[in-house]
Amino acid sequence: MSSLAMRLADDEQSAWAELYDATANSLFHYVTVLAGDRDASAEILQEVFVRLFRHRDRLRNVDDLNAFVFAVTRNETNRWLSQKSRRPKSMELGEHLDRQATDSYAEDTELLQLTLQKLSAEDREIIHLKIYSELTFSQIADVLELPIGTCASRYRRTISKLRSSIQEQIG
Repeated sequence: MSSLAMRLADDEQSAWAELYDATANSLFHYVTVLAGDRDASAEILQEVFVRLFRHRDRLRNVDDLNAFVFAVTRNETNRWLSQKSRRPKSMELGEHLDRQATDSYAEDTELLQLTLQKLSAEDREIIHLKIYSELTFSQIADVLELPIGTCASRYRRTISKLRSSIQEQIG
């Protein structure tokens, strides 16, 4: 994506459309997870792209555009949360599955949703970034400003917790 970053820095209009098309859905879901407010997510996402546009000259120095965009999104969401003086309410990641699930999977989806709700906000965020946003551990580390090893171990620990919890509930 570095050539895309250069095109964005040069204010190439098709590059902005390409960035939006490539990232908007993942970013929207990510913002919704962090903010817990689907209506506000669109507003926050708009501000992310405005901020990227205003500071497009900085994009020339970005090594990983995808991780950078997620980091800007996270910062903008945190800014919105602090302005609203609200604690983040996490959207249940299972809602993503629930919309796509058929009736035969509804029970499994509900179980997953309940299990995900029991996780800490940090664990849900890592699961979302890895599974739903399909970021690498290196990109997740950049977004969360944590060591790569910490991100990987938290992800593995959280997956293990999910498996154990689901197995307990299934019996």
